[in-house]
Amino acid sequence: MFTSAISSARTNLKVLVVDDDSLMGEYLCLQLESLGCRPEAAENGAEALEILKSREVHLLISDWQMPGMDGMELVAEARKLTSADSHLHIAMMTARSEEKVMRAAMEAGVDDFLFKPLQIVELGLVIASAARNRLLHLRLKRRNAQLAMEHRRASDALERVQADLSAATALHERLLPRFDRCGALALSHLYRPAALLGGDSIGASPLREEGLLFFLVDVRGHGVPAALDSFHLHHRIKQLRPTSAPDLGVAMATINREICDRADDSYATVACGLIFPEDREGWVVCAGHPPPLLMIDGSVSQISGGRAMPVGWFDNTTYEPERFAFPRGARFVTYSDGITEAMNASGEQFGEQRLEQALIASAGTPLSQFAASLSDDLRAHLPTQTFEDDISMLAIEHSQTESDD
Repeated sequence: MFTSAISSARTNLKVLVVDDDSLMGEYLCLQLESLGCRPEAAENGAEALEILKSREVHLLISDWQMPGMDGMELVAEARKLTSADSHLHIAMMTARSEEKVMRAAMEAGVDDFLFKPLQIVELGLVIASAARNRLLHLRLKRRNAQLAMEHRRASDALERVQADLSAATALHERLLPRFDRCGALALSHLYRPAALLGGDSIGASPLREEGLLFFLVDVRGHGVPAALDSFHLHHRIKQLRPTSAPDLGVAMATINREICDRADDSYATVACGLIFPEDREGWVVCAGHPPPLLMIDGSVSQISGGRAMPVGWFDNTTYEPERFAFPRGARFVTYSDGITEAMNASGEQFGEQRLEQALIASAGTPLSQFAASLSDDLRAHLPTQTFEDDISMLAIEHSQTESDD
């Protein structure tokens, strides 16, 4: 198959013969025609260069010794004219066979040699070599064109994906609480996805009953699949919109069954709760989620939140909300394990103790400063400035004072 392809290429081989001996040039052209080539003759180097500039040539056969521009100079100039996407095979005719001379010719750009007196079999070998090289060049050129086209397609696809990811990231950020006050409550949050898209989601929604629905979702995994699940759970909790402690348990059980019914490996940890500042109390459910922190009068405690399995593990799991007192000045913090499990180069986790200390240190300062100082503490703990897991935290304060009454 390859031999027939070479034969086809040989039929279309355009050959330029350069020799100051016109009879020798005509003889070579006749022999080339008999071998299926399309020859053309030039009597000097200058004429040959003009032909090379004006039309396509596949094989250049040049005599070595010529008046004016000799064969070596012609080869050097011809190579300058050869573009990256074209191919020119060059054969030199000479009576010399010294190794030093041949090496100099090859360094100048000669591919083959024809020794005088000329043998037809040698000419045939040169033509076959030129045809083979041209065929390989054409194949390489086609493959490079295909690769370039595929690269453009891949680049276009990548740009579309990046645009979609950027849009999804912006959408995810818009899901974050857009307000820092809800009546007597002050809110602050911290959100740092490990990748462009994260599996964590923070939500807060005012209730008609002068209360607040809040939640923090941590979906298994990262990237697009986790982000899609996170979007869904965020909107599903707001859709169910629990407004009482019993509603909280029902909402979490409903979400758990829906994820289990999908029969895939998805699951999530969720902290979901309600705060009623007028009643100075709150309720929270922790489905596999780290226990929230509650600071009252500078003292920090954990809320178990009726600890239960993550949503999506077992379809018969029940969720019992836990009540907690939330007097004036109290601060409530729920967070993902991406904070406490953030590990530095020494293998040391950030830990719950550092988080509690940061909360205690924030007493007497605006709630927004707690999120900022916690972010600084995390970056000080992680010199590389990278997170292995999504970082998310929601802090709520009963900011009403006695004088506000």
